[in-house]
Amino acid sequence: MDDTHERPDAVVRADTTAPETDADDRHRRFRWFRRMRAWIHARPGVHLFYKVLVGIVGGLVVVIGLILVPLPGPGWLVVFIGLTILASEFHFFHRIITWLRAQLHRFWDWAKAHGPQWLRKAADRGKADVDAAHADAHRSTGVRAQRPNRARPGH
Repeated sequence: MDDTHERPDAVVRADTTAPETDADDRHRRFRWFRRMRAWIHARPGVHLFYKVLVGIVGGLVVVIGLILVPLPGPGWLVVFIGLTILASEFHFFHRIITWLRAQLHRFWDWAKAHGPQWLRKAADRGKADVDAAHADAHRSTGVRAQRPNRARPGH
């Protein structure tokens, strides 16, 4: 039970801080997910099961995406979603996603400098969308952005 209910002399004060920002909302939105991942990582047996489960689900999504590539529809998008699922638990796939993001930025920078007007607009929009999705994936999965020249132990 809370201390304020047990002690009648406790004073409950209203929070007088500044109003919440969008970043605070996003941080709170995934707090339960970070706590769950910390609980999973603290238990080796559960962590192994979780890692295998993430590998199976992510692998299936990648395979389904590769099957969908020649068909009309979002085949490559499904492949990238599967890689993001795998990157949530496997460092190797996180490196692949980071490399792909860098290649997309290089292409969009080239398209913005040399492409027609419609491609320039699409490059701006696409670059912003990928950056936002990448940042949201980092927040939701608990994967931290990699710092250059810093060794990171594997899972």
